[in-house]
Amino acid sequence: MNVKKDGIWQARLNMAAPLPSGTQGAEGKLLPLKEETRVGRTSGMMNKGCCFRLAAWLALFGLPGAGMAEMLPAEEVLLPAPSACRSDRAAVAHLPLRLAVYAPEKDVPVVEALLNVLNAQGVLSGLSMTHDKTSADAVCSVEGTPSGTGEGYEARLEREGEGRGILHLKAAAPQGLFYAWQSMVQILSANRTGEGFSVPVFSLRDNPRFEWRGLMLDVSRHFFTMAEVKRMVDTMSLFKLNRLHLHLTDGPGWRLEIKKYPLLTSMSAWRVPLTDGEWNWQEVKLAIQEHDPEATYGGFYTQEQMKEIIAYARSRQVTVVPEIDLPGHSYAAMHAYGDLICDGVDFPVEGKKGRDAVCMGRPETLRFVKDVVDELKAVFPPGSPIHLGHDEVSAEAWKKCRYCQNRLKNLREKDLKALGRDFLQQIADYVRKDGYDAIVWDEAGELEADKHILVMAWRGNGFAAAAARKGHPVILAPCSHFYFDYYQSAASTEPKAVGGLIPLKQVYGYELPELSPEEAARVRGLQANIWTEYLYNMGLVEYMAWPRALALSERAWSDCDPRDYKSFRSRASRALKILEKLAVKYRPMDEED
Repeated sequence: MNVKKDGIWQARLNMAAPLPSGTQGAEGKLLPLKEETRVGRTSGMMNKGCCFRLAAWLALFGLPGAGMAEMLPAEEVLLPAPSACRSDRAAVAHLPLRLAVYAPEKDVPVVEALLNVLNAQGVLSGLSMTHDKTSADAVCSVEGTPSGTGEGYEARLEREGEGRGILHLKAAAPQGLFYAWQSMVQILSANRTGEGFSVPVFSLRDNPRFEWRGLMLDVSRHFFTMAEVKRMVDTMSLFKLNRLHLHLTDGPGWRLEIKKYPLLTSMSAWRVPLTDGEWNWQEVKLAIQEHDPEATYGGFYTQEQMKEIIAYARSRQVTVVPEIDLPGHSYAAMHAYGDLICDGVDFPVEGKKGRDAVCMGRPETLRFVKDVVDELKAVFPPGSPIHLGHDEVSAEAWKKCRYCQNRLKNLREKDLKALGRDFLQQIADYVRKDGYDAIVWDEAGELEADKHILVMAWRGNGFAAAAARKGHPVILAPCSHFYFDYYQSAASTEPKAVGGLIPLKQVYGYELPELSPEEAARVRGLQANIWTEYLYNMGLVEYMAWPRALALSERAWSDCDPRDYKSFRSRASRALKILEKLAVKYRPMDEED
C-alpha cells in the first residue's frame, strides 16, 4: 500500500510471512518533559517478583543468593569488547532503575542532550539530570584533550557504604561520552533486577580500533522510509557502528530530491510493481511520465527529510554517507535525462544489458554531476564523505560514441580507461573543494587517480592491498565476509537471498590483508553492505543484518583475536536480548553459529 505524506508518495511495503526472529518486546511510550527531567520510553520489562527483589537485596550487601541469577561482570557483557576492563565479582554495587545524572555546569548541555537520546532509545528509561553531585547515581564529564577520533572513554562503578553504586564516566569529547553510555546500557541491562541494577564493580578504558565502522543500505532497489532509516541508525549506535552509507541511486531508482533535475524523482523514483513480486532487473519499468498512474512502487527523500535523517543520526554519533553511483549503474538518471546517454545506444533496451554508463563526452554529463554534487553539499554538512560509485562500469557504449571518442582524442589518449580516470578526477576535485571527502568502489582505485580519494574495497583483500600500496586510504568491505545480503546458513528455512553463504562465524573470523605498517595505517575501517534485491522490507533487512553486524562491530572497534569466537558468541547472545526488547527482527543464533 502507498501512502501520501508531506506531498510525496512513499511505498509502504507489506511485511513478508513471519520470519524466525526475536520475540517482539513491548513498544515504549514517550512521556512529556517535566522541568529538568526528560523521561524517555518506558522499558517494557516485566517485574520478575519477590525472588529478584531478594537477589537485589543480597547483592546490595555483597552476599551470594542461593539459586539466584549470577551478576555478570562487564567483560562478559560488553560488545564490542573494550580495550581494557577489570571487574570484582565479590563487590556488587546497586543502582536504582531511574538514574540521576550529575555533570559540571559546562557539560550540562552535552549530557542533557545525550540523556534525551538514551531515553528515546528505549532500553534504559528515566535518566534525568541533577544539580546535587552527592546524591547522583552517575557523574559525567568531558575533560582532557581528545586523541584519535575522540571516541575513547573511561568508566568505573564504585561501591559506597551499604552497597550504593556510583557510575563515573569521563571522555575527552562528547562522542566518547556517548559511547561510554552505550556500554552502560549493555552492562545495566544484563544486570537488571526487579528493583534496579546490581552490578559487580568495574573499571574500564576503551578506544576504537578504526574510525570507520559502517553499514551500507541499498535504498535504490527497494525504498525504505525515514522512520525505517532512523530505526537502523538506532540499532547501529547501540553497538558503536558509526557510518550509515545510503546507496541512493542505481538502475532501479533514484531516491534523493535534486531540485534542478525534478524528473529524477517525479519519474525515476517510481516503477511499475513487478507482477509476481520476484526481483528481476530486466522487468523493471520506471515511470514513463511524471505521475505515471501505473508506476506506484517506490519513493524518495526530499532534501528536508534527508536533513532530518542526518541530524537524527548525528545525535547518535552516526554519519550518513550519500552515494550517487556513477558513471555506471546510471539507468535511472539516463531514463529521466536523455542528454546523459551516449550516441548510438538503443536506450532503454541496451541500458539494461550493461550499457548503463553515462556519456563521457557530452558536456551535459559533467554539468549534471556537478549540479548534483552542489545540492548534496547543500544537504550534507562539510566534512561529510560523498561516495561517487564507479563500480562495474562498462565502457562498451563509449567505443562507438562520437562524443566519447572526441573527448578521448582531446585527452591524447587511446585507452578508454582514460575517460573514466579523467571523469573521476574532475568530480573528486569538485567534491573536495568545500571540505568533503570523495569515496569510490575499488575498481576506481585501478585508474591511477588522485591518491586522496578513499577506496572502498568490495572485491577482496587483494584489491584493498593494491589500493593501499598506491597510497589510497582504504575501507575494507569484502564480499567474502561483509556482504550481508548473502545467506547466513544453508538451511531451507532461510529467506531468499541473492546468493553466496556468509555465516556469523565467518564474519567474526575476518582478518585484514597483509600490509606494511605504513600501508596498514591507511586502513580507515570496515563496512558491511546490504544490497536489497530480495530484501523488500525492513524486517528482512534486520534479519540479514543481525547478529552479523554484531560481529562486524567487534572486528571494527576491538583489537580482539578473531579466533576467540566463543567469547563473542556468549556476549552476542546477551546483545540480542537488547534487540529483542526493541522488536528488531534479528536471526536467532543456532548451534551451528
